[in-house]
Amino acid sequence: MRWSRASVLVAIAFVVLALFAAACGGDDEGSGGGAEAADPGSLKGQTVRLWIMNNGPHPVEDTERIVAPFEQQSGVDVKVELVGWDVQFDRIRNAAVSGEGPHVTQAGTTQVPFFAALGGFEDLSGRVPQIDGKSAYAPGIWDTTQVVGRDGTWAVPWFTEARTVLYRKDALEKAGVDPASAFTDLDAFRSTLEKLRSVKELAGKPVAPFGGPGKKAFDLVHNIMPWVWDNGGSELSEDDKTSTISSPEAVRGVKFAADLVSSGLWDRSMLERDGQQVEDQFKGGRLAVFIGGPWVLAASKRSDDDTWSSASRKNLGVAPMPNGPSGKGYTFIGGSNLMMFKSSKHKEAAWELMKYLSSDDVQTKYADLMGMFPARLGPQKKQGTLDAEHEAFYEAISTQGRSYAPIPQWAQVENAYKGQFGRILDTAAGGELSEAQVTSMLDKAAKEADGLLAQATG
Repeated sequence: MRWSRASVLVAIAFVVLALFAAACGGDDEGSGGGAEAADPGSLKGQTVRLWIMNNGPHPVEDTERIVAPFEQQSGVDVKVELVGWDVQFDRIRNAAVSGEGPHVTQAGTTQVPFFAALGGFEDLSGRVPQIDGKSAYAPGIWDTTQVVGRDGTWAVPWFTEARTVLYRKDALEKAGVDPASAFTDLDAFRSTLEKLRSVKELAGKPVAPFGGPGKKAFDLVHNIMPWVWDNGGSELSEDDKTSTISSPEAVRGVKFAADLVSSGLWDRSMLERDGQQVEDQFKGGRLAVFIGGPWVLAASKRSDDDTWSSASRKNLGVAPMPNGPSGKGYTFIGGSNLMMFKSSKHKEAAWELMKYLSSDDVQTKYADLMGMFPARLGPQKKQGTLDAEHEAFYEAISTQGRSYAPIPQWAQVENAYKGQFGRILDTAAGGELSEAQVTSMLDKAAKEADGLLAQATG
C-alpha cells in the first residue's frame, strides 16, 4: 500500500516466488514434538481452504496473489474464501464445533483463546519450531497464541498493528505547538488539544481538535484501554479471575477520555460514527488529531484512496501514545493469527501454507498490501526504519504494545466493557461526569464481567 498497486504486485510476483523455497524448504529445525517438515512436492493435488477476513481493499485478490507462488511450487490448491468481520466469530465457532469448516482460518488475536477452548483446533506446539517459535516474535504477540491454564500453542501470528497518535502537521504549526513535545504525556496531550481550539479551519475546511468513535465501534475497548493502562489500571486481576475495570486507577483512565468529550475537545458528533467513518473524517480534513493504526499511514500513500483531502495527505504526522503518570505509555497491540482446524483432512498441506505465510519476506509483502506490520520481529524492525512515521508505529508495537489476558471468556468480557464505555461517552456528551458517576457505570461492567469469568468454558 505504500506504493502503487501495480508496482506492489509486480514485486510480489518476482520476489515471493524466488523466496518460496526458503519459506517451505526442508532445512527447518526439527519440531521438538515429533512433527516432521513435509516435502512440499508430496502434497501435490491437495486442496486447502483458507478463511480470511476483510484485510485491505481487495482481500481475496491480494491473498490469492500472495499464495500463488506456494501453489506453483507445492501443487497445493489454496481456496481463499472471504468471511466478513461481522459474521466471522459465529462462523468460526460453528465450524470448530461441527467439524465442518476450512483447513485454516484467520482469527483476531483476542479471539484465539475462546476458539482454542472449543476443542476444534490443532495444538501446533510440535510444529512451531519450524518457524523458530517463540523467539521469532515479541512476547506480547506470542502470548496471543496461548491460552491461560491450557498447555499448547493454538495459533501462528500473521500480522500485527498498534494504535498511535495521528495528527495534522499544519494544525500543530498553526496552533504554535512543537510536535516533539505535543503528545509526550497525558497533560501534554490535553494541552495540545486545548491549543488546537484556536485552529478553526484548515485548507478551507472546519476542523475539530480531536475525534474518536463511540458505541458503534466494534473496537471501542481497544481505544479506551490505553488511557486505563496509562493511569495504572487494568482490565483484570493478576490471576485473571476478577474484573478490575472499576478500580480507582481504571476510573481515572476512563474519566480522562470522558472529560475530553464533556469539554468539547473530542468532537461529539464523532460518537455517532463507527471507526471507519471517524477515520474518514480525519482523512478528509475534519479532525486535527486522531488515534489510528498503520493502515491509515499506508492509505496516505495510495493515490486511489479518494477519502483523503490533499492537505491531510501531505501533512500527516505520527507520534507514539502519551505516557501516563508512571512515565510509561501503552497502546493496544492486535492483529490476526492463523489457526488450523482439527477436522482438516490435509494437515500437512495446511501447515506448509501456514509456514509459508510465516516467512519473513512473505509476511512483509502481505503486511505492505494491507498497511499493517509483520508479526515477526525481524521484518517488524526493518519496517520501522523506513521513515519517521513507521518508526513511531514500530516504537508503539515494540515498547508500548499491550493486549489482554488470553482467556476463553475475553470476547464476552470485552463486550461488557464496550457497552459501558459507550454509555459513559454518550453521557459525557451532555456534561461533565464525576468520578462517582464513572465508578458506578464501570461497577456494572465489572459485575457483568465477573459473572462471565465465573463460568466454566471448554
